[in-house]
Amino acid sequence: MNFFNRNRVLYADDNEDSCLMVRMMCELSGIEVVTVRTIADAWQLALSNHFDLYLLDLRFPDGNGFELCRRLRDIFTNTPILIYSGYAFEGDKKKGLAAGADGYLTKPYLADLPLTIRQNIERTKPAGAGNRDNYSIPTVRANERREAKPVMLFKE
Repeated sequence: MNFFNRNRVLYADDNEDSCLMVRMMCELSGIEVVTVRTIADAWQLALSNHFDLYLLDLRFPDGNGFELCRRLRDIFTNTPILIYSGYAFEGDKKKGLAAGADGYLTKPYLADLPLTIRQNIERTKPAGAGNRDNYSIPTVRANERREAKPVMLFKE
């Protein structure tokens, strides 16, 4: 997986073991995962960084994931949000979707978690997004006569 196609996920969960397990599984699949254990940290990072998807637990020492989901959805209208919780009741799933989540996964669902994350990210990207060939960086250097001369950035 090259740098330009690497997806970034913010995973908010108060359980350190869950954070470690999800991060390891996703990173083996080429997905960068940033983990936080409080709603305050999740909110601060979401506002100061770019993420391709938010993966949220529901229980935190400083609030609940439903409220975090609502706040994220208000700001990041097109970024996928998945709830990943041990709460398996149908009412919880409905609350998660009503809060703005695109999907609800019940722990310990792990088998296809990286694939599910990638599919949700790809579903919301514009055609060609993330492909290095779609970006050009105009770089020029002046020679002795001050003429602009194109420079190759990548060896082929």
